[in-house]
Amino acid sequence: MMPEPIRAANGKNSLRISDGIIESVWAPGSFVDVGDARDAMRATELISQGRQMPMLSVMTDVEISAAARYEFAKSVDVLAIAVLGSSAVDRVVAAATSRDTKYPHEFFTSRPDAVAWLSGFIESPAELEPDDLEASVPTPRSR
Repeated sequence: MMPEPIRAANGKNSLRISDGIIESVWAPGSFVDVGDARDAMRATELISQGRQMPMLSVMTDVEISAAARYEFAKSVDVLAIAVLGSSAVDRVVAAATSRDTKYPHEFFTSRPDAVAWLSGFIESPAELEPDDLEASVPTPRSR
């Protein structure tokens, strides 16, 4: 775990790793454009150190441009994403973002439910053979 969060998108986004999950928190009321999305994806690559990891994206009251949604969908560092929001509008934004993704994508209004779902994508080192530690891409154990 990194001691301090990484800031991205001119401070609109904060990223950290907690229990094997990238937590990406967007400031409520933010508008995310394609430049913000690219900057957040660079920060994700930096924090994940090139490994695919599950992500919890907190996007309550956040508006995302179509170009930014398309940019997020191209991410290669995300193994699965749980979008945490609190309203029907947040759910619609999450659904629009998930259209082009190649990784599992779910919307939640409960943080514990989101984290539980993402935890199914984390393999513990004990489950891997020593030679497989670097080359392994975890798959979900349960949903």
